[in-house]
Amino acid sequence: MRVLKRIFIFLLFILLLAGCSTASNDIDQSKGTIYTTIYPLQFIVEEIAGDLVEVQSVYPPGVDEHTYEPAAKELAKIADGDAFIYIGAGLEALASTAASALENEDVKLIEIGQHEQLFLAQEDDHDAHEDHDHHHGDKDPHIWLDPIRMIEIAEIIHDELSKQYPDEAERFAENFAHLKEQLQAIDDEFTELLATKSTKKLLVTHAAFGYWEERYGIEQISIHGLSTENEPSQKELVEIIDVVKENNINHIIFEQNVKTRVAEVIQQEINAEPLIIHNLAVLTDEDIKENRDYLSIMKDNLAVLDEAMN
Repeated sequence: MRVLKRIFIFLLFILLLAGCSTASNDIDQSKGTIYTTIYPLQFIVEEIAGDLVEVQSVYPPGVDEHTYEPAAKELAKIADGDAFIYIGAGLEALASTAASALENEDVKLIEIGQHEQLFLAQEDDHDAHEDHDHHHGDKDPHIWLDPIRMIEIAEIIHDELSKQYPDEAERFAENFAHLKEQLQAIDDEFTELLATKSTKKLLVTHAAFGYWEERYGIEQISIHGLSTENEPSQKELVEIIDVVKENNINHIIFEQNVKTRVAEVIQQEINAEPLIIHNLAVLTDEDIKENRDYLSIMKDNLAVLDEAMN
């Protein structure tokens, strides 16, 4: 059913592209326009380009980036932009479809997933899970949670923006240098705090934190796999509960845009205190209202890790 839905949306997308000739009404047409998928890509463009461009994520607030599929009409707006930036690596449900449809349009396609050196190989404990028509190939796509990899992503986007708007290259370089300093400072804070923890095991709803494992030595015990659609088997559920009890883990980490029945069942079974880590893939309405950004949210996440590991 999902495959048929995607085919229908793709065909409708093509038809809309054929008749697409005017920019979206909510975009300032005097500026360049860039569309992104996940929020961290939007954040990078905003920090480097400043007010030179209008940048929008194709995701509404609070959706699950693994499963959300924008309407064809929304995707068709991308054709009026200067660039479309996405992760790829199997993360976004329709990114590759949209990219294929946009190949002949006058919009620059920037796929971060083409830079394979950024990614860890997939290590999914739930190999037996059904894909449900959605998978991540052999890469863990959640690279934006690592501040150092965010610097590398920002450098890629900086280079692309400098090509797109060469007259602003000097300004972009200055803004990138400032952003790099801020991201390095976040990494320093994570490194300093987490180095003090004797235990770094976390029970998490899905395996989004592999880059924190590599960078800071945390150990995630994930209920779902790399995608929230990867359901654990009954045997795996029992194993997860046993591991949690053996290690006296008293917290369960939920995410701001992910809520699964399986995770709630495990929470009740082990009587764990719920905490929320923001995976940053999309902002919530509350985030937007409070002007929270990547940097402030990552600092909040570090405070949650501190509490969970005490």
